[in-house]
Amino acid sequence: MKKTLILLILFLAIGGATMYLTTKKDTKTTILTEERNFAVEDIESVHKIFIADRNGKSVTLERKANYWQLNKKHRANPNAISNLLNTIQKLKIKYTPPKAAVKNIINDIATNNIKVEIYNKSGAQLKVYYVGGVTNDEFGTYMIKEDAEAPFVTYVPGFEGSLRVRYMTDEINWRDKAIFAERLPNIEAVSIEYPKQKNKSFKLEKTDGRYTLGPYYDNSPKAKKELPKGVAEKYLVGFERLVAENFMNDYEKKDSIQQLLPFSIIRFKAHNEKEKIVKLHPIIKRSKAGQILLDDEGRQIVEKYHADVDGADFMLIQQLVFGKILWGYDNFQ
Repeated sequence: MKKTLILLILFLAIGGATMYLTTKKDTKTTILTEERNFAVEDIESVHKIFIADRNGKSVTLERKANYWQLNKKHRANPNAISNLLNTIQKLKIKYTPPKAAVKNIINDIATNNIKVEIYNKSGAQLKVYYVGGVTNDEFGTYMIKEDAEAPFVTYVPGFEGSLRVRYMTDEINWRDKAIFAERLPNIEAVSIEYPKQKNKSFKLEKTDGRYTLGPYYDNSPKAKKELPKGVAEKYLVGFERLVAENFMNDYEKKDSIQQLLPFSIIRFKAHNEKEKIVKLHPIIKRSKAGQILLDDEGRQIVEKYHADVDGADFMLIQQLVFGKILWGYDNFQ
C-alpha cells in the first residue's frame, strides 16, 4: 500500500512537471509566432490605418462606403491605398537578421522608424509594428512588432524593393488628384460658363430623372431642337474620373493667376454633395523666344490649364484629359 502511494505521488509529480513545461513551451512558441506575424490576411476587416514618422508627420486613413478618407477631409489616392492594403495583407518574413547585426538594426529602427497602427471597424487594434530601412540588396525591409525583441527582414511576394515607400506620412502624397470622380446616376447638375464666349455657356440639370439643357445666361438664345436622347449621358460619363497632373498650391504665381478672368468656370453638383466650382486658366504654349504658338486654324495652342478648385486647391491639368468635358452649348445639338 505504501509502495503504491509513493508511485502515485511520483506519477502526479512527473505529470505536473510535464504539463508545466509543455504549457511554458506553447506560450513561448505563441509569443514567437506572434512576433513574426505582421500580415492581416482578412484585409476587409481593416477599417483604419494610422501611420506616423519620427519627424512628427502622420496620416490617418479610414475606410468609407466606396473610398478611403484621408485625415477626415480628403479622398485618398486609390492606387496608393491599393498598394498599402496589398502590403498589409501579404507581408511576410524573408529571413531573420544575424545576431551580430540585430543591435544596429534595432538602433536604426528606433531613430528612423515609421509606426503603423491597424484597426478594425469596431476600433480594436489588429496590428502595431515599426518599419525601418531597407537591406543592402534593397530586396528586404526591416520591421519589428511593438513590444517584440527581435527585428525581421520582410517582403511582399512579387514585389522587389523597399516597402517603406508604401507607408507614406506626407498628406499631399496620399491625396487623390481626381478633381471629378462621380458615377453618372449621382450627377444632378453641370454647368460651364465661358466668360469670353457666352453663347457657348450652358446648364445641364436633372429633373424628374431626365436631363434638361439650357443656356447659362438668361439673355442667350435657346436651342431650337430638344436635347437628343442619350447625349447628356454620353457627356456626363466623362466626369466618372478626371485626374489632375499635380497639386500646385505652393506655386509662386498662384495668387496673380487667380485674379485673372478664367477661360471657363465649371459648376458640378452630385447627390448629397456640396457644389464644386472649378475655374480653368489656360497655359498658352509659347516658343523658346516667347512667341505665342498657333495651330493650323490660327488658334492659340493650349495643352494645359491651371485649375482653381473651390478656392482651396490649385492644380495642373491636361487638355488631353479634361478636353472631353469642355463642350459648348452647340455641341449638344
